[in-house]
Amino acid sequence: MHNKYVVEKTKVIVVEDLKQFVTLCQENPSILLKPELGFFKKFIESFGGKVSKDKEFFEKSASDESTEEKSDEEEVEEDENDKDDVEEEEEDDVQEDEDEEEDDDERCKDFMVEETIECPPLAPIVDEDLSDEVLEEISNLKIEAAELVQDNKFEEALEKYNKIIAFGKPSAMIYTKRASVLLSLKRPKACIRDCTEALNLNIDSANAYKVRAKAYRHLGKWECAHADIEQGQKIDYDEDLWEMQKLIEEKYKKIYEKRRFKINREEEKKRKKREKELKKRLAARKAAEKAYKANNKRENYDSDSSDSSYSEPDFSGDFPGGMPGGMPEIII
Repeated sequence: MHNKYVVEKTKVIVVEDLKQFVTLCQENPSILLKPELGFFKKFIESFGGKVSKDKEFFEKSASDESTEEKSDEEEVEEDENDKDDVEEEEEDDVQEDEDEEEDDDERCKDFMVEETIECPPLAPIVDEDLSDEVLEEISNLKIEAAELVQDNKFEEALEKYNKIIAFGKPSAMIYTKRASVLLSLKRPKACIRDCTEALNLNIDSANAYKVRAKAYRHLGKWECAHADIEQGQKIDYDEDLWEMQKLIEEKYKKIYEKRRFKINREEEKKRKKREKELKKRLAARKAAEKAYKANNKRENYDSDSSDSSYSEPDFSGDFPGGMPGGMPEIII
């Protein structure tokens, strides 16, 4: 009966105290180095355990555990975030590949490559007025050039316009007509240069805008083509250019939508990145607070342990006849 009483009291009181003591040892293992707990150290070693004699080892282990420990939920969440990032990058790569394929398809029709040969020379700077003889010759060259264009003899027509411009003081119209011939010869770079020169002479030259828009269209530069065709049609509307204008507007709209989509996608990426970084900072702050509280708890315990006024726990009342079997008193 006496032994049964001891066992029951141990379950109710001593076991709970023992649990608290073990928890405290886990949070602050360095207390196992206290001399008065030597018996408990021997007890651990009797089962094959080992208690280090280095106090710094315990402090470092406790610190690392409190600062680097992550919950299973946090690890799962990070894995899911990383997986989402990879999937988004793969989707972006696929979308970019599709965009490039679409761009290639758009450029296959009537696409021109910028020529490598030099552009025809511009007009020389002439201070004096052109003579009547020169003006008459220029007039004849214009007629001949126009006839050659009608016969699709563009190389010969180009020579005529080169001669006209070589006299000096050409009009914006002459530059525009030579630009049109150059485009027929699949020389878009020279065409654009002549149209730009024509607009330098006359900013309101509708034909210069329209011809340059055609050149940009054949180069696949839809944004430049859109700006020029809009301006040219605004100055002098030509219904014969409606089909080309419609095509340019469709391509321009598609480019604009793609660019808007990419901008929105990049903004969404940045937003998610900021949210992810914020979560990491909050998790780090939470871990730091946890480590700080654990450290304070250890310091408070050490302070209480060294306090002479610390009252020793009395287990004698729990056991009839005092502590069992010569069990030493424990001062933590």
